[in-house]
Amino acid sequence: MIKKVSYKDQVYQYLKQAIVKGEINPGEIYSEQMFADQLEVSRTPVREAVLQLKHEGLVEIYNNRGISVKPISIDDINQILQARTAIEGYSVKYLTERITSAEGQKSLKQLLACLNETESLLEESTGHYKYMKADIEFHGIIVHFTKNMYFIKTVDQMRTRLEQVTVNSLTFKNRHRDALSEHKKIFEGICSGNAEKAENIFIEHMLITGNILKKMF
Repeated sequence: MIKKVSYKDQVYQYLKQAIVKGEINPGEIYSEQMFADQLEVSRTPVREAVLQLKHEGLVEIYNNRGISVKPISIDDINQILQARTAIEGYSVKYLTERITSAEGQKSLKQLLACLNETESLLEESTGHYKYMKADIEFHGIIVHFTKNMYFIKTVDQMRTRLEQVTVNSLTFKNRHRDALSEHKKIFEGICSGNAEKAENIFIEHMLITGNILKKMF
């Protein structure tokens, strides 16, 4: 059956995207009524969406004042990078060791298609948000290959924060082009069939990303 998307879900997606894009600034206080008026809905779906965002650790709610986006801290960055290195590092090795299998070859084609799409976005000089989506899709293909639901759920749980830090890293000079180059190296490492080499290339990618983010926060 086709399910009608609720107002709450639509408001949630709108607010989450606005947080990722930086259109809702950390530290500023916003009222639920302001978003309700802007989106032409009642306060109820806004309140429900805000509560979900609070549960995900993205916003703070201040009684009788409003809501505020939680800023990204160095601790957030460190924990995200640690989780990604552990999960994705293993996933890169897992895929590389099975690259000659039918499923491995299928994932390889998906990764290549993602790289080609990312390159076309680079040539179009697209904004950070659209490029970020392609960036995260590349990493997602690798994690999903493991079919490990604990890995997949953990990555999904930190997705919005991950999108935030990725968008921020892409504002760094030449980061779009450099990130694509690093992804190509990861792809080549996986194609080599050398799991240790592929994992080391991925870890280097995480170190570069981490160093950029720590300069920005």
